[in-house]
Amino acid sequence: MISVESKKFKKSLIIGILVVTIALIVGLSIGLALTQNSINNNFSKANQLLTKFPLIDGHNDIPSMVRKNFKNQFKLFDFNDLTKIKDELLGTNGVTHTDIMRLQKGKIGGQFWAAYASCESLAKDATRIHLEQLDMMKRLINKFPDVMKYADNSIDLVKAFNEGKIASLIGLESGHAIDSSLAILRMFYALGVRYMTLTHNCNVPWATNNLVDRLSNASAYGGLTQFGRKVIREMNRLGMMVDLSHVSHQTMLDALEESKAPVIFSHSSVYALCNHTRNVRDDVLLKLKENNGIIMINLYNGFIKPNNEIPTMDDIIAHFNYVKNLIGVDYIGIGADFDGVSSTPPDVEDVSKYPELFAALRENKWTEKELAQIASQNIIRVLTDNEIYAKSQEHLEPIDDIIDQKDLGDLYSECRTSF
Repeated sequence: MISVESKKFKKSLIIGILVVTIALIVGLSIGLALTQNSINNNFSKANQLLTKFPLIDGHNDIPSMVRKNFKNQFKLFDFNDLTKIKDELLGTNGVTHTDIMRLQKGKIGGQFWAAYASCESLAKDATRIHLEQLDMMKRLINKFPDVMKYADNSIDLVKAFNEGKIASLIGLESGHAIDSSLAILRMFYALGVRYMTLTHNCNVPWATNNLVDRLSNASAYGGLTQFGRKVIREMNRLGMMVDLSHVSHQTMLDALEESKAPVIFSHSSVYALCNHTRNVRDDVLLKLKENNGIIMINLYNGFIKPNNEIPTMDDIIAHFNYVKNLIGVDYIGIGADFDGVSSTPPDVEDVSKYPELFAALRENKWTEKELAQIASQNIIRVLTDNEIYAKSQEHLEPIDDIIDQKDLGDLYSECRTSF
């Protein structure tokens, strides 16, 4: 027989459990509500910040995507909204990351559009392809005058943003575009190119690329040749930013030693967090700080997280935090590499998702001042410093040296009739 006292105890226990359960449910609900309010607040604040400060991305490969899919023929696509035909597109797993609709949603205030030709064009038709990419991009900018505005200097960049337009600048992704000619380098500058990536994933006669770092005898390949150093000096004289994404570790070090103006990594991430040779090692990051340059974090899955893992937002934020803790916020930007990569993180899958990225950074205690810096102020400072240095060098004559023909090798001699 159960005593009266036992019944009372059992009843009290049940009531106690119910009270605790209700309290937990209420507390969890309040916690979830507060978390959601925090997320909403950070997203709202991120949008406000990007309305105030232009988000300038360092590298977008839409010119290559358009060439691959539409052979640069505008009648074949509608850049207002490419999501309508995404399943028909080649490359990037059949998905394009960029169009007018998503650029506006992502609060893009400025974009470096990358003119690119594959390594298959090396010593063949690379110069022609790059010129056609420049033509395509300028035509695309002019096609949307209410949305995009061409810029080739820091003043026009800021002016375009203040007019509510996407400031559109052009970078040259592949050093083989200049065919080892300083004269061609100068002509690309005259056509509006404001940075050049020294190599892609192939060596040029005057610089080595990142793939040599995968070899056991990487040091035997060297970095910049003497002519390569002249390329750097001429870029400095012109005011064309030196881009070290894609180059070898030794080429990075040589270029940082040679360049008198700040350099950029237009689309690279942190080697210590993801040991891909396209990423930047700590010793280079420390020298980048001395150079007053910038690393613009790449959002390709394979540069954020190793072993084919899918990156979370926390994984992305870790790259920003790592650079910030190592060398400071003054040297960080964003160069997502959209439309040039095969996979992107689900949380920042295309150009429309930058507000989500900035909301997450804000959640990680980044201040408005710091966010404004990585959005645009740092890259504007680097571009301006290159312009200032070029202004100080106006008294110098162009370097008209010719690369030693022995450095070109048989591959180049087949397609040349003279020096």
